[in-house]
Parts: sequence; structure tokens; C-alpha cells
Amino acid sequence: MKKIALITLAMILLAACKEKIEMDPGLYASEQVSLMVKGKTVFSLDDGQLAFNRTQRQFRAGNDDMSRRFTVTCKALPTQVGQEITADLEWTLGNTVKTQKGLIFKVEKYESTGFVWLWCATDKTGAVVKVLD
Repeated sequence: MKKIALITLAMILLAACKEKIEMDPGLYASEQVSLMVKGKTVFSLDDGQLAFNRTQRQFRAGNDDMSRRFTVTCKALPTQVGQEITADLEWTLGNTVKTQKGLIFKVEKYESTGFVWLWCATDKTGAVVKVLD
């Protein structure tokens, strides 16, 4: 009986650990607008342009000539940590425009400065965006 209880407890703990998938530590620690796709940083805004459209629920970032850019268009605006949001993502990679539709992002971090950390664990895709007022 005791053996069955220990096995059951171990299975529960293992399942709980499997469910908890955290945002990539590098992106989570980032203090600038950036994009990570499939675990690789593909965009980081050192200098350039930011745009935010509250009506379209869209975040955009790019360098000055927009040759490097990304756009996140959300079904709902992020407002709090833990919220799950479906969004479409578009970004440039070299001369190619890439898209992913229907990603489910979790709001991992939300600061009063407007910075929002979004993470899609299934795709290892994340974005740091900024709500502009």
C-alpha cells in the first residue's frame, strides 16, 4: 500500500513538473523589445521604431528602414500576468517575410512601463513588446 502511494505521488509530481514550462530565461531578462522564434533571437530593437495600435491590438517594431521588423497582432490586449492570448506573428528573416498564425501566448511578465513579455511554450516563441500611450 505504501509503495502504491509513493508511486502515485511521484507520478503527480512528475506531471506537475511537465506542465510548468517557463519562458526562455534570456528573453525573460531582456529589457528591450525583441523576438525569439523556435528558441533563437531573431530581432532585438537597439535603435529603431516602435508602434502600437490599441484598436487593432497590434505591436510593431523595426529598424529605421523596416528591413528588419516584427508585428504581433493579438485577439485581445495583454493586461495581466498569466493571461493567455491568441496572436498572429509576422517577422522578417533576411529577405523573407515569415508568419505564424494562431499562436497561444502566455503573458509571463507585465510592467507598469508598458513592457509585456509574451511566451508560446509549444513553439518556443516569445516577444517582448511595449504598450505605447
